[in-house]
Parts: sequence; structure tokens; C-alpha cells
Amino acid sequence: MSNDESKINKELQNRMKEFQTALKSQAKKQELLDNLPLLIRVEIFLPSPNLEEFVNGLYLYMGDTEEIVNAEYYFQDKDEVQICSLSDDELKIVKELFEDEFDQDME
Repeated sequence: MSNDESKINKELQNRMKEFQTALKSQAKKQELLDNLPLLIRVEIFLPSPNLEEFVNGLYLYMGDTEEIVNAEYYFQDKDEVQICSLSDDELKIVKELFEDEFDQDME
């Protein structure tokens, strides 16, 4: 196991202990949930003419108000995945296109 994997596994185990503690106490659970900033990531798979060759899509990030606050584009071919942030102008277009798809009742 590499050093990075060890760090990840150690942190994951610490978080799982924290979550288990929260499950045993409603007060601890509420304290944990009240202190978490909400950021929802929605993945949109864009149509691709040849799925064996590549896939691409968008990650949309929404905050507490369920408004899109950021977005990234991803492209995955056989060899690698590349992700890039959208410029302000690109983000504006994405917001305008998808804003009505996510309403206040989304859970």
C-alpha cells in the first residue's frame, strides 16, 4: 500500500468512526449535519456518437440555495480522464441552460 493510500484509508476510518458516533446520538448527528456545508454534485452524461471511444459530460455543483454555483467539463477516453473548470462565460451558458431542471423540491 502506497503512502497516499495509507493516508486516505486512515482518514476514511476516522470519518467512519465519527459517523458511527453520530448515528448513536441524535444530538451528535444534528451537530455534525448542522456544521456541514452543503454542496451537491450532479453529473450530466452528454450524448456521444461512439461510447467505446470516449464519454464526456458536466459536473454541476449546487449550493444550499440549489442554484448552480460552479461547473466542470470532463472528457474520458480509453487512456485518461480530463476535467476542466468552465470560464465565467461558459458557466453562465450552463446556468441558463440547466437552471429550470433543478427546482426547489430536489432532495
